[in-house]
Amino acid sequence: MKNENKTSHSAEIYDSQIRSTIPYYDFIHDETINLVKSMVDDPAIWFDTGCGTGTLVEKASKEFPNTRFILADPSQEMLDEARMKLSSNPRIEFLGNLTSQEIGKIPQKPYVITAI
Repeated sequence: MKNENKTSHSAEIYDSQIRSTIPYYDFIHDETINLVKSMVDDPAIWFDTGCGTGTLVEKASKEFPNTRFILADPSQEMLDEARMKLSSNPRIEFLGNLTSQEIGKIPQKPYVITAI
């Protein structure tokens, strides 16, 4: 099992293992969503760099039904997992396997940028 995502977990098992590695993993996502809710009703565009398997965006897309999400991650394996998880959501666009430094111009100006 190749691990090219710079974490201790391969992309296939990342979601099931990360909660034992990072205490309050879900709480961090929930509080991020709550912070965004407190600042803007429904952001037009949310950019998540280092999106991993797309767990944050999966949660956020349920809370913000009109928001378009743009995702990037340096790991192709993580992006593949995110695509499988989020493929049915037409509001999600993938920029590709890019580090934050490699990201050029984002198609539209995001209201929210996350890198968790």
